[in-house]
Amino acid sequence: MPAGTIALATPATHLQAAAGLPEGVQLGPTLAILGSIFLVTLALRGLPFAALRFFRESDLVAWLGLAMPVGVMTLLVVYTVSGQADAPGGFAAVAIALAFTVALHLWRRSATLSILLGTVLYLVLVNLIF
Repeated sequence: MPAGTIALATPATHLQAAAGLPEGVQLGPTLAILGSIFLVTLALRGLPFAALRFFRESDLVAWLGLAMPVGVMTLLVVYTVSGQADAPGGFAAVAIALAFTVALHLWRRSATLSILLGTVLYLVLVNLIF
Protein backbone atom coordinates (compact mmCIF):
# COMPACT_ATOMS: atom_id res chain seq x y z
CA MET A 1 0.00 0.00 0.00
CA PRO A 2 1.50 3.39 -0.90
CA ALA A 3 2.27 5.81 1.89
CA GLY A 4 -0.49 8.22 2.74
CA THR A 5 -3.38 5.92 1.73
CA ILE A 6 -5.95 4.84 4.25
CA ALA A 7 -6.95 1.18 4.32
CA LEU A 8 -10.62 0.55 4.89
CA ALA A 9 -11.41 -2.26 7.30
CA THR A 10 -13.65 -4.97 5.98
CA PRO A 11 -16.75 -5.75 8.04
CA ALA A 12 -15.32 -9.17 9.06
CA THR A 13 -12.11 -7.59 10.32
CA HIS A 14 -14.08 -4.97 12.22
CA LEU A 15 -16.26 -7.69 13.81
CA GLN A 16 -13.20 -9.66 14.90
CA ALA A 17 -11.63 -6.59 16.45
CA ALA A 18 -14.88 -5.80 18.26
CA ALA A 19 -15.01 -9.37 19.60
CA GLY A 20 -11.46 -9.06 20.95
CA LEU A 21 -10.17 -12.01 18.94
CA PRO A 22 -6.51 -12.22 18.01
CA GLU A 23 -5.48 -11.98 14.41
CA GLY A 24 -6.09 -15.20 12.53
CA VAL A 25 -8.90 -16.40 14.82
CA GLN A 26 -12.31 -16.36 13.20
CA LEU A 27 -15.50 -15.66 15.10
CA GLY A 28 -17.67 -18.35 13.44
CA PRO A 29 -15.52 -21.41 14.29
CA THR A 30 -14.85 -20.01 17.76
CA LEU A 31 -18.58 -19.73 18.47
CA ALA A 32 -19.16 -23.23 17.05
CA ILE A 33 -16.53 -24.71 19.37
CA LEU A 34 -17.86 -22.83 22.40
CA GLY A 35 -21.42 -23.86 21.53
CA SER A 36 -20.52 -27.53 21.32
CA ILE A 37 -18.56 -27.30 24.60
CA PHE A 38 -21.66 -25.74 26.19
CA LEU A 39 -23.96 -28.49 24.90
CA VAL A 40 -21.65 -31.32 26.02
CA THR A 41 -21.22 -29.75 29.47
CA LEU A 42 -24.97 -29.24 29.82
CA ALA A 43 -25.66 -32.84 28.80
CA LEU A 44 -23.04 -34.27 31.15
CA ARG A 45 -24.33 -32.22 34.07
CA GLY A 46 -27.97 -33.09 33.40
CA LEU A 47 -27.48 -36.79 32.67
CA PRO A 48 -27.17 -37.91 36.32
CA PHE A 49 -30.40 -36.12 37.22
CA ALA A 50 -32.20 -37.61 34.24
CA ALA A 51 -30.92 -41.10 35.11
CA LEU A 52 -31.80 -40.72 38.79
CA ARG A 53 -35.47 -41.51 38.27
CA PHE A 54 -34.49 -44.94 36.91
CA PHE A 55 -32.19 -45.68 39.87
CA ARG A 56 -34.10 -44.02 42.71
CA GLU A 57 -35.14 -47.34 44.26
CA SER A 58 -31.81 -49.08 43.56
CA ASP A 59 -29.98 -50.71 46.47
CA LEU A 60 -26.66 -49.81 44.84
CA VAL A 61 -27.49 -46.10 44.73
CA ALA A 62 -28.66 -46.21 48.35
CA TRP A 63 -25.41 -47.90 49.40
CA LEU A 64 -23.33 -45.40 47.40
CA GLY A 65 -25.19 -42.56 49.12
CA LEU A 66 -24.02 -43.94 52.46
CA ALA A 67 -20.50 -45.06 51.53
CA MET A 68 -19.28 -42.29 49.24
CA PRO A 69 -19.15 -39.43 51.76
CA VAL A 70 -17.00 -41.57 54.07
CA GLY A 71 -14.77 -42.62 51.18
CA VAL A 72 -14.34 -39.07 49.93
CA MET A 73 -13.51 -37.80 53.43
CA THR A 74 -10.99 -40.61 53.90
CA LEU A 75 -9.25 -39.70 50.66
CA LEU A 76 -9.18 -36.02 51.63
CA VAL A 77 -7.66 -36.83 55.03
CA VAL A 78 -5.00 -39.10 53.52
CA TYR A 79 -4.14 -36.47 50.91
CA THR A 80 -3.93 -33.72 53.53
CA VAL A 81 -1.83 -35.71 56.01
CA SER A 82 0.56 -37.04 53.36
CA GLY A 83 1.87 -33.57 52.49
CA GLN A 84 2.28 -32.17 56.00
CA ALA A 85 5.81 -33.23 56.95
CA ASP A 86 7.38 -29.90 55.92
CA ALA A 87 4.32 -27.69 56.41
CA PRO A 88 4.02 -25.23 59.29
CA GLY A 89 2.79 -27.10 62.34
CA GLY A 90 3.63 -30.41 60.69
CA PHE A 91 1.71 -33.45 61.81
CA ALA A 92 0.85 -31.90 65.19
CA ALA A 93 -1.50 -29.31 63.69
CA VAL A 94 -3.11 -31.94 61.48
CA ALA A 95 -3.53 -34.39 64.37
CA ILE A 96 -5.10 -31.77 66.65
CA ALA A 97 -7.50 -30.53 63.93
CA LEU A 98 -8.34 -34.09 62.89
CA ALA A 99 -9.10 -35.18 66.46
CA PHE A 100 -11.25 -32.07 66.94
CA THR A 101 -13.12 -32.71 63.68
CA VAL A 102 -13.82 -36.36 64.51
CA ALA A 103 -14.92 -35.54 68.06
CA LEU A 104 -17.18 -32.73 66.86
CA HIS A 105 -18.72 -34.97 64.23
CA LEU A 106 -19.37 -37.76 66.72
CA TRP A 107 -20.99 -35.24 69.05
CA ARG A 108 -23.08 -33.19 66.57
CA ARG A 109 -23.41 -35.57 63.58
CA SER A 110 -23.12 -32.67 61.15
CA ALA A 111 -20.57 -33.11 58.35
CA THR A 112 -20.82 -29.45 57.34
CA LEU A 113 -20.21 -28.17 60.84
CA SER A 114 -17.40 -30.65 61.47
CA ILE A 115 -15.56 -29.87 58.25
CA LEU A 116 -16.00 -26.12 58.63
CA LEU A 117 -14.87 -25.86 62.24
CA GLY A 118 -12.09 -28.44 61.75
CA THR A 119 -10.75 -26.40 58.85
CA VAL A 120 -10.97 -23.17 60.86
CA LEU A 121 -9.11 -24.78 63.77
CA TYR A 122 -6.40 -26.09 61.44
CA LEU A 123 -5.94 -22.65 59.89
CA VAL A 124 -5.74 -21.01 63.31
CA LEU A 125 -3.17 -23.57 64.47
CA VAL A 126 -1.01 -23.19 61.38
CA ASN A 127 -1.19 -19.41 61.10
CA LEU A 128 -1.29 -18.25 64.73
CA ILE A 129 0.03 -21.01 67.00
CA PHE A 130 2.74 -23.00 65.20
